[in-house]
Amino acid sequence: MTDRNVEQALRTALEHAAPNDVESVLLRCDDRKGNVIPMTNQNHEKNNRKPLRLAALAAAACLVLAIGGGSIYYNQSQTAASIVSLDVNPSIELVLNRRERVLRATPLNEDAAAVLDGMDLKGSTLDVAVNALMGSLLKNGYVDELANSILITVEDDNATRAAQLESQLTETVNAVMTSSSINGAILSQTVNQNQDLQAKADEYGISLGKAQLIQQLVDQNPTLTFESLAGQTVNDLNLLLSSQATALSAVTSTGRASDGGYIGTEVAKNAALAHAGLTADQVTVSKVDFDMEDGRMVYEVEFWAGNVEYEYDVDATTGEIVKNRTERYTTAAGQAASIDEAAAKAAALNAFGLSESQAEGIRVIPSYDDGRFVYKVKFWTGSTEYFCEVDGAGQIVKSEKEEHSSSGAAAASGTDVGLEAAKTAALKHAGLSADQVTGLTAKLDWDDGQRVYEVEFWQGSTEYEYEINADGTVRQYESEAHAAPTAISANTGSSGTGSSAASGDIGEDGAKAAALKHAGLTEDQVQNLYIERDWDDGRVEYEVKFLSGSTQYEYEIDGATGSVQKGENKTLASGTSFISADQALANALSHAGLDQSAIRELEMDSDLDDSTPHYSIDFKSGNLEYEYEISATDGAILKFEKDN
Repeated sequence: MTDRNVEQALRTALEHAAPNDVESVLLRCDDRKGNVIPMTNQNHEKNNRKPLRLAALAAAACLVLAIGGGSIYYNQSQTAASIVSLDVNPSIELVLNRRERVLRATPLNEDAAAVLDGMDLKGSTLDVAVNALMGSLLKNGYVDELANSILITVEDDNATRAAQLESQLTETVNAVMTSSSINGAILSQTVNQNQDLQAKADEYGISLGKAQLIQQLVDQNPTLTFESLAGQTVNDLNLLLSSQATALSAVTSTGRASDGGYIGTEVAKNAALAHAGLTADQVTVSKVDFDMEDGRMVYEVEFWAGNVEYEYDVDATTGEIVKNRTERYTTAAGQAASIDEAAAKAAALNAFGLSESQAEGIRVIPSYDDGRFVYKVKFWTGSTEYFCEVDGAGQIVKSEKEEHSSSGAAAASGTDVGLEAAKTAALKHAGLSADQVTGLTAKLDWDDGQRVYEVEFWQGSTEYEYEINADGTVRQYESEAHAAPTAISANTGSSGTGSSAASGDIGEDGAKAAALKHAGLTEDQVQNLYIERDWDDGRVEYEVKFLSGSTQYEYEIDGATGSVQKGENKTLASGTSFISADQALANALSHAGLDQSAIRELEMDSDLDDSTPHYSIDFKSGNLEYEYEISATDGAILKFEKDN
């Protein structure tokens, strides 16, 4: 058998297994040499592009090539070198050879088939092919001033060539849109083969590139789901991306996504104000951003009026109120308006006569103090730790600073890598990148006379906790693998809600709201509110406790859906009188010989239905950690521990 016969036999066999896909198989051969490829039986009815192409076929092709003893020379003009995809809502894939000529153009969904109808792009240059596709996208109305976003994705084993192609394609697409008088918004990226993402792409009839973009959005905002985003246009995904607090590191963005197809921020804001019965001059607007709710685009509108916070989801197409929530806070004397986090940070820095460039590790935490809303602002300069509470009017409620000793190797060296470098050090030690984890947080602390960064994050169902020295070295770390998330078959509580898949995280505020709603109470009607995040049976769960009158409430809230998994309320012993949580804290501080301004990281819980009702109080001061149990009936010290 000649080389040509072998080559033709290989092509025929592969075409029977996966029609017209040999070029993509050959592109991946180099990566697969020597690898054992797991063979799984999958059935994705929504799309005929099976994951088999990525594993089994590639392995088969490489095997046949290997049998030939290297004697097969696959002509450069017919060998696949790169895969390029263009996504708008139509998803189109182009397979290119090393001369950037098209070997195959594949529609990945029905809209793409309409765009490619009547076109034969095989053999054309990439520039000609992209111009033709752009022309068809414009002609068919998939790209215009109302929806001006396009996602360009390049897959290539050669990173340099991939980057060049990404830049070249961006310039070509932008030129076509400019010539059509459209201000384009272009997202571009490179991808590497990922079997899990490819399976999702095949399931939903989208490209690997669009699947990667969606996964990054979901990882950054756990309230979003892959399923809800898969059917959205790239323009909608770009609008959601622009509403995120941070950009995606793996995606290059040029231009601004058009919101012309929606009602606009002003109309959305006015719809929320009308529903609240307020006018623009009566409120302070803190947020108007795009979000996704139940599979539809909404504007998330938040504003304040006096001591009441309003949160609305407004349908971005119709202006309908999808969801709304209000929360009332106790107003401090003279407090007439609400400020945002940036203003609270500025007020705290000004209180100490510092600029933002002089401060490190700034954290602004919305919280409560004596029943009123405040911002807790924390930061460092050198070895000095600062803390401020700023009320809704921008007034300083409390301020303190603490000088820490400068002992320890890191302090002696004068090295301090900062929060971002501490995150990077923890991720590197774990062998992960930022786009592979969720819930990434870092805060500056002081331990045994040294500045340390506490870094926490999740990867799948594994929880990581790190302490990073100020010089960037790992001080200590811990990881805990929880059971993989499974579908919730039924609720164990009495809420009566149905089953739900475990995904996302509603956060502490969401869990608190769910528990209070189930109890039929508002926050100003309860005391001793306690919330703790945990992992149970493969899902995130929140434990919420509070006291109202003589009734103790305890809830377990599903962290993905907000449904009540377990709810209990107990009427405490008749005639029993409990001291307040504030009094219990005062007793603990008195015993420790400390003022509240001298402590940090305060945590409190109550067990009022215990055989010995008590408060659990933990806090840190200097290099010491204190743990107390205080009798809830008479304030006596039941248990005390103090550790370095």
